[in-house]
Amino acid sequence: MSSTQSIVMRSAKMFVGFCLLAGCLAAAPAAFAQYPTQYQVSKDGTTVMLEDYANPPLSNATHSGANTTAIDYKAQLGRVTSMRSEPANAPLAASRIFVDDQSGTLYILDTKTKNFTPYLKFTDIFPKFASDKGNATGIVSITFDPGYAKNGKFYTVHVENPELPGSANPVNTQLPGLNLTGYALTDRIDPPSGPVHLESVLVEWTDTNIRNATFEGTARELMRVGYDRNHPMDDTIFNPLAKPGSSDYGNLYIGVGDGAQGETPGPTHTLPQQLDTLLGKVLRITPDINLRPKDKLSPNGRYRIPSTGSDPNPFVNVATARGEIYAYGLRHPHRFDWDTNTKTLLIIDIGLHYWEEIDIVAKGANYGYPEREGNEQLFVDDAGKTGSLKTPPVAFPDRDLLQVAGLNEPVVPIYPAAVYSHWEGDSIGSGFVYRGKLMPQMRGKFIFNDMTTGRIFYVDLAQMLATGGQRNHQAPIHELQVMYKSPYDTANQTAVKRRMFDVVAETYAHKGGTPAQDRVLPGAAAATTGWKDTDHKQPKTDAEGVPYGGGRADVRIAMGGDGEVYVLSKSDGMIRKMTALVTPPPAAK
Repeated sequence: MSSTQSIVMRSAKMFVGFCLLAGCLAAAPAAFAQYPTQYQVSKDGTTVMLEDYANPPLSNATHSGANTTAIDYKAQLGRVTSMRSEPANAPLAASRIFVDDQSGTLYILDTKTKNFTPYLKFTDIFPKFASDKGNATGIVSITFDPGYAKNGKFYTVHVENPELPGSANPVNTQLPGLNLTGYALTDRIDPPSGPVHLESVLVEWTDTNIRNATFEGTARELMRVGYDRNHPMDDTIFNPLAKPGSSDYGNLYIGVGDGAQGETPGPTHTLPQQLDTLLGKVLRITPDINLRPKDKLSPNGRYRIPSTGSDPNPFVNVATARGEIYAYGLRHPHRFDWDTNTKTLLIIDIGLHYWEEIDIVAKGANYGYPEREGNEQLFVDDAGKTGSLKTPPVAFPDRDLLQVAGLNEPVVPIYPAAVYSHWEGDSIGSGFVYRGKLMPQMRGKFIFNDMTTGRIFYVDLAQMLATGGQRNHQAPIHELQVMYKSPYDTANQTAVKRRMFDVVAETYAHKGGTPAQDRVLPGAAAATTGWKDTDHKQPKTDAEGVPYGGGRADVRIAMGGDGEVYVLSKSDGMIRKMTALVTPPPAAK
């Protein structure tokens, strides 16, 4: 057994055994052995108060050079996808939040006035910037360096379209405070096979004055990754527990989607399982090349790869592997959350046709995709069907092992800590472990959502930890109901229970939204616009049989610097906040 294989096996065993050491709750019973035939996530009465918080500027999908201010009211009216607060020791952290509108603008939101100030306009800076190539393009994420309060550094991921004409070199004609001296494009890192039509770009920014709302400083490109379509480089995060001098301090974790290759029949569908490509992975790199000079320098010379000391990356000594890889076998790991209380890094991984996952990150772990999804075997050559949905059904293999090129021994995949089927929605959103003050009974609960339907869920973190990455041992998910007082509903002077989908649809209409004739919101998805039966006689409904009306709410969850939960919705362009727990969750049995 190689030393690398030994590291991977030890990491997996540590993950499975973690909960025994931590004294976690017993794992949930096996409830998801095959694809269900009905709704499984039900309401348990837990209800939160939701209030309007801020109204971002309207925006539509754009690409660089198309800086029109006209709004297409048939499309989403605002494309806010994430909010990030500066580290608490930054001078203005208590009074502002950075808001990412994927259409092309990074805003600063004043928490008192609720005013939005443009901070970086990517459409002005990057000539090949593109946010019109699907739901996952544009500005994807922003993360602050652990030393931001002193060094002003932060990191963004955005998408570019290399097929646009002209140079990809950034310009500062609209942002003279941006010093581009020394900025250089990096060589694109392409997968070993498959087409490349888009590029994910990771940029390090250094603002020399973080006490104002303008950018003055430099930018440095760290990495450029080529992919086919959808599922780009996603979220980034630093270990919040790592202190200066520790082995993980200054290491940036990066989720990278599979470029939609995992669901594409043919030789490229195995890319998430291949260690010679960055697609479908969690990466770990060190942007500061002076921090640990003995570690391997990246081929482009812009970052180091943790390769020495007590905590090297798991595949740095595998000749055919990319040393940046920390974990693999993922489809679209678009959001992270790191709970400091339990030292847990969680991934939200958007599924294909049937299952949505929350995974717990373990060093060197294989999460199965595209050979596994949920608890099932996945067959990409047959429209992405799982084993229980094949005709006839295919029994799960007797030996749950995956052969990975470059590793001497087959690998046991790690399974999700929580899953839900496409009976409940069709695209898992972001989520966070709640540790705030406004809803004390929700502490230790992971609050997340389905983007399309807008449904909001919660799952107990301790129960997720207790699953140990084992198949058919997922923590139970509960739906979080919403109380909301509509500014447009004069018949109700107090808050009433509403579906999040309907809250978004109402605001979209009052802002002038005009979707296609057969739906109430822009976009299309089987969860709200499709059909529930094979005869196409019954429109898609919620668990109570109430039709959604069609379209996508496009909801996401964010955590503010105050530790509270914010709800972002792209279709109506709004930010709302959970302000109280109206009905607490039932006591654990």
